[in-house]
Amino acid sequence: MFVFGPLAGLLLVSRPGTVREWVWLIAGGLWSALWLQQVGGLGGQVARAAAVLLCGSFLVLTLWQPSGGIGRTLAATAAAGVVLALWMWRLDISWAQLLAGVNQELAFYESTVRQQWRTAGAPQDLVDQASAMVRSVSQLFPGLLALAGIAGLRLAWSWYHRLAVHPLGAPAAPFRRFGFSDQLVWGWVVALALAVLPVPEPWRLAGANLLLVLGVLYAVRGLAVVVAQAGGVAAPVATVLGFIALFLLPFVVGGLTLLGLADTWLDFRRRLSTPTTGGYHR
Repeated sequence: MFVFGPLAGLLLVSRPGTVREWVWLIAGGLWSALWLQQVGGLGGQVARAAAVLLCGSFLVLTLWQPSGGIGRTLAATAAAGVVLALWMWRLDISWAQLLAGVNQELAFYESTVRQQWRTAGAPQDLVDQASAMVRSVSQLFPGLLALAGIAGLRLAWSWYHRLAVHPLGAPAAPFRRFGFSDQLVWGWVVALALAVLPVPEPWRLAGANLLLVLGVLYAVRGLAVVVAQAGGVAAPVATVLGFIALFLLPFVVGGLTLLGLADTWLDFRRRLSTPTTGGYHR
């Protein structure tokens, strides 16, 4: 829904005129309608409401001022999040109720993970860690939902410009140019403060979820810096380095996040692409 819903909406507002556009529009609309008709608990209901609000806010912003920048995606996600919070408040759905609902829906997956890991002969400590990882999803459910929405909108926008004959706005920039407003670093500061300082539990969880979203965004920005400067690296060398990075993933992600944060002030891609001069010509 985070992909096919926005894709169908974008194709509709751009007035499709080809068979390909109509096929994707109908397929995306039917898929989204079937997904919205699913029966589920509170977590599933919130996810479906978030998808509808995200799709609507993104289409409204696109019609108002089409743009292929990541800022439009972040603005639509933030607007959908605010409306979703008001919707939950209006229906008297508390944060604790949402977490309990998500935990209940994840109970089946947790038992499945335990059974599969035990069958594979994994140590009990490793089984407990896998179960704890599944349970932690409920704590970070809003942040994961926001990340799914951001990724879905970016993928939908990319597909839309490949499918539509007369698309709105400009296509998304190449990944190596990925970036967003430097003012977002203040959100990182606020999220870190809420997650670390002794504040009431709802605010601490809100800070942890915001920190997750911003951490992923800055890690992706750091990866874009690496990709932009790795154009001269041979493909076999890049493949080996990527394989090694899988075994050092926590350190690699942490390093990319710090690189993305540092790019806020140092702008590595602009500095490294600016030719240096060694004197002057007479």
